[in-house]
Amino acid sequence: MRLFSNAVVRSFAPAAPDATSAVAPDSILVEGETIVAVGTRAELLDIAASESSTTAALASAGGIGATTVIPGLEIEEIDCAGQVILPGLVDAHMHSVHYADSLTDLDLSDVRSLTEAVDAIRERASQMPFGEWVVGSGWDINKWDDPRYPDRELLDQAVPDHPVAMWSVDLHTLWTNAHGLEIAGIDDLTADPFGGEFVRDDEGSLTGLVREDATDLVARFIPEPSRAEQVERLDRTQKLFLSQGLTGIHDFDSIASTLGWYDLREADRQHIRVTKYLRSPEVPWAIETGWHTGDGDDWLRRGGLKLFSDGALGSHTCHMSSPFPEPHAHAETVTPDEVGDEAGAEQEFYTYPGTVPEDALSSAPEDANYGIAQMSEDDLFENARWATEAGISVAIHAIGDQANHHVLNVFERLRQTTKEAQERFERPLRHRVEHAQFIQPADVARFAELDVIASMQPRHCISDLHLLHLIDESAQLAAYAWPDLVTAGAHVAFGSDGPVEPANPFAAIYAAMTRANISGDAATSFQPRRRLSAAEAIRQHTQGPAYAAGLEDRRGYLAPGMDADFIVVDSDPCVAEGLNPNAADSDDGLLGYESEEALFAHAEAIRDTTVALTVVGGQVKYQA
Repeated sequence: MRLFSNAVVRSFAPAAPDATSAVAPDSILVEGETIVAVGTRAELLDIAASESSTTAALASAGGIGATTVIPGLEIEEIDCAGQVILPGLVDAHMHSVHYADSLTDLDLSDVRSLTEAVDAIRERASQMPFGEWVVGSGWDINKWDDPRYPDRELLDQAVPDHPVAMWSVDLHTLWTNAHGLEIAGIDDLTADPFGGEFVRDDEGSLTGLVREDATDLVARFIPEPSRAEQVERLDRTQKLFLSQGLTGIHDFDSIASTLGWYDLREADRQHIRVTKYLRSPEVPWAIETGWHTGDGDDWLRRGGLKLFSDGALGSHTCHMSSPFPEPHAHAETVTPDEVGDEAGAEQEFYTYPGTVPEDALSSAPEDANYGIAQMSEDDLFENARWATEAGISVAIHAIGDQANHHVLNVFERLRQTTKEAQERFERPLRHRVEHAQFIQPADVARFAELDVIASMQPRHCISDLHLLHLIDESAQLAAYAWPDLVTAGAHVAFGSDGPVEPANPFAAIYAAMTRANISGDAATSFQPRRRLSAAEAIRQHTQGPAYAAGLEDRRGYLAPGMDADFIVVDSDPCVAEGLNPNAADSDDGLLGYESEEALFAHAEAIRDTTVALTVVGGQVKYQA
């Protein structure tokens, strides 16, 4: 047995206090991979003594060290130094291979101009053997000082001897050069695939930007790491996740991560729990080999099939009900303070809804940009039905409000098929919408009515602050509407969409609490009425993913019989100066804090949380 003691235990057990007696719990007793009891040290020592083969007097138990084997009892005691124990946090939407690669490939997330990006790519290429692919990610024109789309011209000049593949921050747009297009066999006459686009200039020439499903036609030529190297990358990445308080992830990457996690499992090197989701090309193999949602073991569990309904906001490809125009170059007189140029200079820049002049908008309805529907509603339904009939649940990517509307229609049409499949396979098949960022007001309640999980990422809200002027406010959409969905009775599961966002779940809790930029500027808070309390955000990072994986009877909170997955941290998310939990449901956006300053002080403390221990399956998998 193991006794984790001298702590403040926040069990998050539903409808139950955090104490087994009148005294608040300070310890957790574990045997094997399971929690035996939660309570005070004295109570748990009594339990350990009654279950131990050794019956020596409890009085012989000595003082507590960092790790102490208590004389007379077959128990190892771990001193938590008065810190806080929380249930293990789970990331409900992660791309593990992309995350692992992002730690190795070129990172463009900090560049602030096209010139800086090209310089960084040139520098990386200069360090590589002739002709090798230069691969990276993270560029975001919406944060550039000169917000104009990149093209292949500058890349062709800077790195003519290397093919280049640079993913946008949302992973929905690929920026390549002539060499990369040539290797992929793509030229000016290549037709756009359904659900994707090779961006062209006014003369019809390829610009080097490739969007959505068309990216596959380039990406398949980028050499992948060897299987052995991919395993090592995954191993390094899981150690990072453990250090940030994650005890599990729901992984949405392709076959490379499936094989990588299998290899780690077989080598007894997997230390974080993984629920693995499929991509469409893997489904025939999955059906042939008998893959069913819910199968697997405690460490590598089989999830569902991921499909795509639309693109992303940052790439202007999410499917919306109200159009937003493609960025138009618009000449306007600006001042030196605005652009740093000479007074009166004419500067071309991109404008969007909310600021775009009427004469920059196309008057032809067929030219209006509603984003990209990667699959029709009927095609989504047929693919979802095919998977569900085979015992595989479905998770559909939908960011735009029209995409979410179509996906909910799909799940409504799928209800009878799902019911029959659940009866046939004797397990829940819980369908999900991935992201659900913009929802038509009438569709909020449908998530609950259809029992569809809203798998959402709080950091998207604060990372998208500079993009929200793209959305037509007159549509009155429910944007990043976590509390709306919870109030409606829908199941919500939080994640990061890493590496689109960093995996650190405490920064995500901060985002849910403040809806303000990561630096803590309260003035940037977007729709404060839709803030979520720290406790509720933790539930969506624990009980939400557990329910989505069909594991709500084993994970998500700390209680006897539950899996021993928990973390020890230096910050208490449940108690803070100026917090009245009984007032958390007020509509003032203060979540029960006495002031905005008190709310942000606590949120920033949570954001900066340090993890001391991460325990998975009763074993310490990370120690600071």
